[in-house]
Amino acid sequence: MTEELAQYAEHFPEGGRVRVSVPLEDGGVFPEWGVVASLERDLLQVDLSRDALPEHALLEQGQTLDLGLSTKTGGMSCRGVLVGEELDGHRLVLRLIEDVLPFEPREFFRQDVYLPLDYRVPPTQFPDDARMRWEERRREIEFAAQSPEPGEPEELEDTREEIRARLEKRKAAPPIAANISGGGVRLNISEKLMPGMLVELSMYLPHPQRMLEIVGEVVEVAPLPDGVRFSTALQYRFIDEADRDRLIGFITTRQLLQLSQMAPRDNFEPPPPPSPWGRRLGVFLCIAFIAAVAAFLVHANIVKREAGEKWEVQRVFDEGIMKFLRQQR
Repeated sequence: MTEELAQYAEHFPEGGRVRVSVPLEDGGVFPEWGVVASLERDLLQVDLSRDALPEHALLEQGQTLDLGLSTKTGGMSCRGVLVGEELDGHRLVLRLIEDVLPFEPREFFRQDVYLPLDYRVPPTQFPDDARMRWEERRREIEFAAQSPEPGEPEELEDTREEIRARLEKRKAAPPIAANISGGGVRLNISEKLMPGMLVELSMYLPHPQRMLEIVGEVVEVAPLPDGVRFSTALQYRFIDEADRDRLIGFITTRQLLQLSQMAPRDNFEPPPPPSPWGRRLGVFLCIAFIAAVAAFLVHANIVKREAGEKWEVQRVFDEGIMKFLRQQR
């Protein structure tokens, strides 16, 4: 905690600018800027730049808000829980809950998928307990992927087979429609979860064949028109960075595949080659045009001679001779 407090003090100085992502009723966010009014340990007060937020802004106590910072080396991000409002909503009071990390734009590329995905609410909502359970599941995946060593105790082999059977069961979970990114996932589920709840996620990626174990935090719940399901958005709270890279790689591959299958907007067809008769006609017309021009020039010279006018070449020649003779005198 001491290290986190030092981070907060470094990145949230009094008077520093902070970008606050304000949730909207339609599920989007409104980017608002504010100024740090004060920071006491992990309690941050931010004065918003606007006197009033958009009409559809949705700010409620307990919401988790994304915070952005600009530095000389790039963008940074953090998250805080809204614990209060002051000055008629002009000042937000936030409890910072995460490390200050580099901003990763690639985490926000999203893709609609249909994948085997299982979610579970852990026995407790303590972050430390959820993290321990998450780390244990990751160790199980690594252990199950190992080959038995010579002379390995039978108990270890039985444990490995038991874990493999459990993982295969998770892989066989019914596929569900989801919208995923490197930073979170949105599901349409029948169970109504509450914002701030921690949820265990098991997601199977077919390419590469990998089971991902993630802990997400519910950030938004909205009823769907069918009156039965809820659109539930979760932001990853605990995820291995290698798994995040695999997830982003899977999303990128799917998007490239979709782009490659899109029909081109313009179907360019080269003009058909001219027929032999067309080429002959073109040559004939060209020769006829040259002959007509030549005949016109010959006729013009004849007319000028009959009228006593000298041909241009002869006139230039005569002028040159006369000039030469004058110079000789």
